[in-house]
Amino acid sequence: MTAISENRAKKPRIEIDADQCNGCIVCMKACPTKAIRVREGLARIEGVCINCCECMRTCPRNAISASGFQDEDLCGGDRVVVSPSTVIYSQFGPDCLPNDILLALRKMGFGYVHDQSYTSELFNFAVELYIKDHRKKGDTHFPLISPACPVVVNLIAYRFPSLLKHLPPLATPREIVTREAKKRISLKYGYKPEEVRVLNITPCPAMTEFIKESVYRKYAHADKAVGINRIYESIQKNLHGIEDDRVLHHSSGIGLSWGMSGGEIAGLDRNCLAVSGMDETILYLEKIEMGLLHDLDYVECRVCREGCIGGPFTVADKYRAKHLLQKFGRMFGSEKRIKYKYVIDQYKKGWFFTEKDRSLYVSGDSERSIAENIERLNRVKRIVEALPRKECGMCGCPDCETFAGDVIDGKCNLRDCLFLRDRPKILTQLKSEIRNP
Repeated sequence: MTAISENRAKKPRIEIDADQCNGCIVCMKACPTKAIRVREGLARIEGVCINCCECMRTCPRNAISASGFQDEDLCGGDRVVVSPSTVIYSQFGPDCLPNDILLALRKMGFGYVHDQSYTSELFNFAVELYIKDHRKKGDTHFPLISPACPVVVNLIAYRFPSLLKHLPPLATPREIVTREAKKRISLKYGYKPEEVRVLNITPCPAMTEFIKESVYRKYAHADKAVGINRIYESIQKNLHGIEDDRVLHHSSGIGLSWGMSGGEIAGLDRNCLAVSGMDETILYLEKIEMGLLHDLDYVECRVCREGCIGGPFTVADKYRAKHLLQKFGRMFGSEKRIKYKYVIDQYKKGWFFTEKDRSLYVSGDSERSIAENIERLNRVKRIVEALPRKECGMCGCPDCETFAGDVIDGKCNLRDCLFLRDRPKILTQLKSEIRNP
């Protein structure tokens, strides 16, 4: 297994309230990257956190929350571009149309409001062009995996690094918005690109990591992300008394449906599959890794159940939100509202491609050499072979293999295992082997 870089591991967007946590190990068992340990009766993040919020969803005491947003994130201004996720259109009920929400954001003082659902339709067609082009050339690994969910990309980097080559080198809609907004606002008003700030409204805390690591990071120091739940009330207040009659929403139902599972592939006339939920996503990534789905062109993975409408920063019930997006899909139609020739021309010019090197998501397993890693694995194996493999978690680690690794790394003690504690002969033998590998 290969790990994400240390910078990513050190700044999780998850906070654990020590006053509420009782060390029940539920979150530790739920974490897909085994990043959580329970030490001295409290959960803590010690490994690589991919900001999937599985721990937050499963915590029975509501002791875990997502963090990272400040009040000043909501400030508008002529130099601020706001780019809401398409999920936002599902949060305000059937009487509030997408254009109303965009006008409410405009009313809040943001200089430019971008309809990301329209960019999603552009991206859909670019994906079709990419699939058609590379199926013919036979130079790409299929199925392609959607790069839209930042948690999925992080998960692939951590647990399935061999699948990084299945991610198409296309900029996601939010990346395109960030790039083009800075260009257009600078040209229109004479600002420098670094003076233009982009505020992403998101259902997901992993978005802040996207901003920090964006290929446009030399201009991204002022860019921010804010959860839908943080800005919801402000939008709600500004929905009343809108007199502006400008049309800011331009997409069909295809772009609007991106917020729910299956919404992205609904815009693709290819052999596709949509998967949602952490367990299902991991299962299907394993199938792709084994070569079982090579006949598919594209797989849309979302770690949140029912898609982004199930994100931790949403307000509306995800099933009601899904019903509303389905209604909007019928209302706004199932044909993309894009200029196909224009998209083809832009695709040929490289407009949709990202320069981001996805190998940067992955680094080696710390600074150990190959020989040192092999020796470490052998030492871990010797401990694991002495354990009953009950995977109880009572030692404060998610499983026996992780416990053995933590012992070798000096993060915990052999006596933390209840089984070993009562078997002094085995304990003495293992201590000897650890001291003299």
